[in-house]
Amino acid sequence: MKKITLTIAICATLLASGCASTANKSVSVAASCDKPLQQAESMKLDMVSQLIKEGQYYSALAHLERDNSNSAQALWLRAEGQRKTGLLTEAYNSYRDLSLTCMTAYGHAGMAKILATRGDIPQAHQQMLTARKLAPTNADIRNDFGFILLAHREFKDAQREFMTALQLAPGHPVAIRNMVISLILDGDTRTAARMASNNGIDRHEFKELIGKANTFKQPALANSSSIKKGAPL
Repeated sequence: MKKITLTIAICATLLASGCASTANKSVSVAASCDKPLQQAESMKLDMVSQLIKEGQYYSALAHLERDNSNSAQALWLRAEGQRKTGLLTEAYNSYRDLSLTCMTAYGHAGMAKILATRGDIPQAHQQMLTARKLAPTNADIRNDFGFILLAHREFKDAQREFMTALQLAPGHPVAIRNMVISLILDGDTRTAARMASNNGIDRHEFKELIGKANTFKQPALANSSSIKKGAPL
């Protein structure tokens, strides 16, 4: 358990942009599951989503505080902003509340990410597995579940999740790089290099991915700055 906990301290730094790249799409996909929003609120949530996408997390939270919206979309954006700014306890509570709404899969996935950054891999695995079952065609959730499996060193199972994510969302940049890392860890550097080349990853970045794969094998401080900041999977 100690080895896995130390591994996730490094793992958390490798996908720092994994969720920010899809924030806008996640809100639009979920919008239809909740009651129709007023036009003004819909426009505001679009703006907040864009702020999160651009890394303006504090600004996003400030805008959410102004109207105290209780819609599922607003709750999800609030949870994301809290997690990205290191308010892990608050974020976990928001994700837990979200799991009781029409965006239940996003709630379980969010709780899994908080648990993973805290080193509780078994519970993170269970929460992400629940999210995967609830939203089997969500590429981001499949990718994140694969990353949890990668931390468990279950390389083949992780690769199946990454390939599923890539077929659901061709060109998914995080899943591509996770797949390359998993192949390297699995000892198939030749296939990893071919996949990197076929997906526009140059030699310099490929060497960086090799370095990240090697980092998985090395110990790390469980209280690293990346964990304190709540870096996402």
